[in-house]
Amino acid sequence: MKKIGLIGYGTIGRYICKKILDEKDIEVGFVFDPYINKSENKSFEIRNKFPENLKEIDLVVEAANSEAVKEYALIVLKSTNLLTFSTTAFADEIFLKEVVETSINNKTNIYIPHGAILGIDGINDGKSMLKSVSITTIKRPKNLGRKDDKRTVIYEGNTKGACKAYPKNVNVHGGVALAGIGFDNTKSKIIADPNVKGNTHIILAKGEGTEFEIKVSSVPKGLVSGVYTPESAFGSIKRILSTEGGIKVI
Repeated sequence: MKKIGLIGYGTIGRYICKKILDEKDIEVGFVFDPYINKSENKSFEIRNKFPENLKEIDLVVEAANSEAVKEYALIVLKSTNLLTFSTTAFADEIFLKEVVETSINNKTNIYIPHGAILGIDGINDGKSMLKSVSITTIKRPKNLGRKDDKRTVIYEGNTKGACKAYPKNVNVHGGVALAGIGFDNTKSKIIADPNVKGNTHIILAKGEGTEFEIKVSSVPKGLVSGVYTPESAFGSIKRILSTEGGIKVI
């Protein structure tokens, strides 16, 4: 029986817990969220403080925010593997270096999910031959914390800058950068459009003798995650815990 720990009990966290309850070979070891009502669900352990002992946990899943990644990633990686959704945290080069070193020293792994992007495994597999990767995200202004009344390009530049400017909204960009050619070399564009219904991500990758475009559109659940993301999240967990593995940061 595999055990997972969960950081964050929002849209993605709740969906993961619900799915795991139907699984025979996976169980929830703990859920950590300082804002959760402990009486809400008695089918798994709910914690308001992060557990000190992670030795029996096979995988910790972060589904909270970039601040949580920076606070708990190093703690987790000293004991077990980490799957993180808030990939914008890794735009901080010093932090990413610390995370990678901790992972190597403790023989643990850092995984990123397929999340909202189909084909991110292909980007990871082919990153050595890619010359350029760009990603454009189109969202409603309110999903970006804005009030634009017309289509507006609110950011255009490298992905490092996008992650620092919109850390809660461009985890897809962070994931693509980690899987591919890095935060400095990946190009990002963020568009606020009041006339769209959901979130759209368009990736264009070019390399030696190859070029491909990936477009994914999804209606958001809440203000950030699209409806495809939670389902893909659970698929990522199952791959990591099985012999298929998952997408590693290193």
